Amino acid sequence: MFLALLSDGKWHGTGELLAKLELNEHDLQEITAFLDNYDFVEMDKKNGKVKINKDFQKLVAQTNYVAVE
Repeated sequence: MFLALLSDGKWHGTGELLAKLELNEHDLQEITAFLDNYDFVEMDKKNGKVKINKDFQKLVAQTNYVAVE
């Protein structure tokens, strides 16, 4: 579900992700830090936003991962 939300390639605020994914802030930080560490996402830490990396977005789309929930 996390990747499905990011698959549109737009910036998503942490508040939005917390609400839609029903995660606590610690879990969201862990997930986004992991994805950022491997360059799967871009993070705007100043504004609390995250978006999927364009190359990873293409891979996700090709594998149809987003369609599987």
